[in-house]
Amino acid sequence: MTNDQMSIEEFLYEKIQSTKHNRISYARFMETVLYHKTGYYQKEETKIGKDGDFYTSSSIHPVFAWVFADYFDAYCKEKNLPIHICEVGGGDGSFSKQVLDYLKKTKPERYCDMFYSFIDVSDDHLNKAKMNLALHESVEFHSSLEKFKQHNEAFKGIIFSNELLDAFPVHVVEQREGKLHEVMLTMDENRVMKELVIPTECEEILKWFEWSGIVLPENHRFEVPLKMMEWLSEIAGVLSEGLLITVDYGYKNEELLDPALRNGSLRGYLDHQLIEDPLLHPGKMDLTTHIQLDSLVERGEEMGLCKHYLGKQKNFLLENGLFDHLVEHNNHDPFSDENRLNRAIRSFVTPGGISDAFHVLIQEKCNSKKAD
Repeated sequence: MTNDQMSIEEFLYEKIQSTKHNRISYARFMETVLYHKTGYYQKEETKIGKDGDFYTSSSIHPVFAWVFADYFDAYCKEKNLPIHICEVGGGDGSFSKQVLDYLKKTKPERYCDMFYSFIDVSDDHLNKAKMNLALHESVEFHSSLEKFKQHNEAFKGIIFSNELLDAFPVHVVEQREGKLHEVMLTMDENRVMKELVIPTECEEILKWFEWSGIVLPENHRFEVPLKMMEWLSEIAGVLSEGLLITVDYGYKNEELLDPALRNGSLRGYLDHQLIEDPLLHPGKMDLTTHIQLDSLVERGEEMGLCKHYLGKQKNFLLENGLFDHLVEHNNHDPFSDENRLNRAIRSFVTPGGISDAFHVLIQEKCNSKKAD
């Protein structure tokens, strides 16, 4: 049986058995259950929206994408940059389609000059995106950032992601008796996943804590975003001029160390239900963590990506014309396009709503990297 034919449980068991001490990291577990050929993001079932496991802002209403489309256009025009947008982790292409449809309708001359690069590691997502974007000719599709780089050296434009980094694999650690421990995973005789907490042996983790300056409280669980740091370095290498825009939910360091997060932020989502135990339903549910905003900003500065904006999604949308899309009407049908639009706009600014949970981080390519 090939790896692609194995179930996730079988593949995990083989992977664990092949290691020296019969254990793997949470990062390896997440990489497998989310991105393996039979993992969550490769399955053909609907993942986003009402019939999926979670909502994104673009699945609520296209007005979210319209605001960003205007922002993309205005920035590229101001900086005299090509209006080239690269969306990483674009899912089924909903956001891309909403941006392109909007610009084609409202700014046809800019639409004609626009080029869109779409990246997603999921074959299922790529297939759906190609169908959704079939009417837009200026779109190229890639299955990895590496393949995008092969066709776009010294990229000038805007790199955008929405709820991408929260699904990156992370290492899970805990402070115990004044020492840093890593939470590893093994399988018992019934092939049930179990945690093992051992003194950390990973030099990259130890170096990350030294770099970040974070000191964990006793018995505090924490996710170390080594993959996110690696990804940011790759982005900084390919972006020669323009912006990196990250939309995601996250915390600053002091929030991550709050006692309310003493068990960490790694969670699952299945059928729109939060699953506290990330080891349940391997390959069948989404796994997410709150991204570390301070780490993104600080490492970005080191890589030549200067912080241009950081704020709640609600504030970004308001500051960039969300209310310009409100429409006056006399249509009393609550399901009319006009009422749906106005209701969606209200939902994006309602306290405690989806936009309160998300941040927008905009980093601009600087002329020089921060000195070490």
